[in-house]
Amino acid sequence: MAHRDLYEVLELSHGASPAEVKKAYKRLARKLHPDLNPGDKAAEERFKEINEAYSVLSNAEKKKQYDTYGSAGPEPSPAAGVHFEGFDFGAGPSSAGGFEDLFETFSHAAQRPPARGPQRGQDLIYPVTLSLEEAFSGKKSRLGIVHTVPCERCHGEGRVSALRKKPCPRCGGKGQTGVARGPFSFMSTCDLCGGTGRDPGEVCTACRGSGTKEVSDTVDVTLPAGVDTGSRIRLKGKGQAGPMGGPQGDLYIETHILPSPVFSREGPHLKVKVPITFPEAVLGARVDVPTLGGGARLKIPPGTSSGQAFRLKGRGMPSLRGAQPGDLLVEVTVFVPAVVDEKSKDLLREFEKLNPESPRDDTSVAKD
Repeated sequence: MAHRDLYEVLELSHGASPAEVKKAYKRLARKLHPDLNPGDKAAEERFKEINEAYSVLSNAEKKKQYDTYGSAGPEPSPAAGVHFEGFDFGAGPSSAGGFEDLFETFSHAAQRPPARGPQRGQDLIYPVTLSLEEAFSGKKSRLGIVHTVPCERCHGEGRVSALRKKPCPRCGGKGQTGVARGPFSFMSTCDLCGGTGRDPGEVCTACRGSGTKEVSDTVDVTLPAGVDTGSRIRLKGKGQAGPMGGPQGDLYIETHILPSPVFSREGPHLKVKVPITFPEAVLGARVDVPTLGGGARLKIPPGTSSGQAFRLKGRGMPSLRGAQPGDLLVEVTVFVPAVVDEKSKDLLREFEKLNPESPRDDTSVAKD
């Protein structure tokens, strides 16, 4: 093959794509197969050429080397090539045993699952509901959970037998079995032993081969101060049992915080609305403000308007990472009493005369 360009052998231009190589090879193989050309020595030699060319150009590494250096290393011996004697190249794509069926067989072989072995168990998520007050101070809880643990009889393997130390009767201890397809054969993972090569033994009657059993358990968990909706606390090894005796998964406690009738939360910060009287808004005052950590006093400056907000630093939610706590944002609303007595009305009329400014001056619409 050294004297001929491999792409030329497959009637392709240099550097053709893998898909083009495969398509050209299939076309020529159908045309030149010895079964379709009995006694034709030229066709037989040509068939060997395309077979050897395809063995190089269908391999990504060899093709790359050939495209770069014009050589793919030692030439394959005729015995090492793939032989198609007895295979029906004239069959259509839907015919059993046809050329298309061959490539489909190889495709399925490549998709077979890897050998089985111990695997880590799945994680579990357990939701817990807290009030905002409990999220602020933290809480210790004892929770009841249902999860799987390794079967004690088979140690999580799903099978029990002294035969497990002997070779697998299906693959003879190799962990792989040969699959024949017409004149072809290829290896796949033994589905009895999962590639271990050992006799899997008999199915465990205690767990019916699952290797696990379901149990109810209790866990003690400390929910730290400052948790929010979606916060997770990890309990290592409290999840599901691992297949084939693998390690346990983890348990995650996920917190969900109920809305508060007093406070609203924005990350680490809290918001609260506090009503003040009209005299307090005008003259200023010190008023009591509710917080989750106890009461606080807030100074209201004279001339405070309804909707004005004040910040109490560090009176919000604690930080889970040890940083500074959030703040408490206090929004004041001016309470307007229902005036019923005439004396109060007269005093307000007098106040209006002494303070004639209008809050709507800046929003009035100019008239033509």
